[in-house]
Amino acid sequence: MKDKVVILTYGGTGRELGEIASEQYTVIGFLDDVKHGEGIIGKLEDMSNFDGKVKFISGLGSYRSMMQRRRKLEKVELSSFINLISSDAKIYKTAVLGQGIVIFPQTIVSSNAKIGDHVFIYHNCVISHDVIVKDYSMISNSVCVSGGVKIGENCYIGAGSTILEGVSIGDNCIIAAGATVLNDVEENKIYISNYEIKENKYN
Repeated sequence: MKDKVVILTYGGTGRELGEIASEQYTVIGFLDDVKHGEGIIGKLEDMSNFDGKVKFISGLGSYRSMMQRRRKLEKVELSSFINLISSDAKIYKTAVLGQGIVIFPQTIVSSNAKIGDHVFIYHNCVISHDVIVKDYSMISNSVCVSGGVKIGENCYIGAGSTILEGVSIGDNCIIAAGATVLNDVEENKIYISNYEIKENKYN
């Protein structure tokens, strides 16, 4: 008998998670604060109603909603969350994975990479050797993270971006889609290019 899970987002991402999860689990519904649709069984604040009865799959949503969701997710025991890893993803044996992470198809997590709790990694990404990604960060589609990179908490890495070897990105940063990150990025910044860095006022 398959374990029961509840997915903590709806919309397109939630439905994608539902399809991946249904290969291994029985999906009983979605919790979402703003979306409406078939299968939604409550809001995020209703997580406590399911304690011990189901496991949860994290869904961080857009960057603007990440901080609000984090505050709600932190109220639930970390052990209540499963790791949802697509069967089409490649995870090296020496990679260290946190709890409540999601890894989509065609993504590679290489040797000695360390992925924190509630990290969300979309399709077709390369997370190279010795990379560290801290808690509650999101990596969009087709991102290449080179060896030895450090990504802080609550970071959003835009689709198609490349982070070069050894770069450190501070907490609460946004990396623009398609950017090539050449140098370290201080916390609370929006990185558009090596010549254009702005304050992140979304936190």
